[in-house]
Amino acid sequence: MLKNIQEAMALTPRDKIYSTIVQNPGLHFREIQRRTSIATGALQYHLDYLKKKNFVREEKQGKFSHFYALQNEEVDSTLMNLLRQESVRKIVIFLMNKRRATLPVISKNVGLGLSTTSFHMQKLLLSEVVLQKNTNGKLFFYLKDKEGILGILVRYQKSFLDVIVDNFIDTWERELKP
Repeated sequence: MLKNIQEAMALTPRDKIYSTIVQNPGLHFREIQRRTSIATGALQYHLDYLKKKNFVREEKQGKFSHFYALQNEEVDSTLMNLLRQESVRKIVIFLMNKRRATLPVISKNVGLGLSTTSFHMQKLLLSEVVLQKNTNGKLFFYLKDKEGILGILVRYQKSFLDVIVDNFIDTWERELKP
């Protein structure tokens, strides 16, 4: 097995691609390309090789393909694919700080239009990351598993390259300290 891994990773670009995917599960093709500075054709070739040798799996979601190292199997790929989307990430982080919120409140606080927020909320509802509850005629949204989301945000904080994630985690860590 060790020999197979060494053979598969013998090329520096391939090792660079694989390491990027291990450290940043759920990246899409163009983001891997940006982070590795490898030409499109070469990147596609090496990704195909890594998939063929069962080091990497590709998961299609809409028009994007997200890549995961098979050693990252513990990562909730549905959640990670959603968190890789900036607008969805803003919504999730906003809800991390709230017990629940209505659509207009979410929309206002994340700086997205109501229809855009609604579109992203539907994705979150379909994937059961977010749940909804009707209370006194108002529809409230809340996160199903805050601890699971927090775990992913903390573990892969650097992979998001996002000030919002950094600020959220800094605030969360300060609140834990006595």
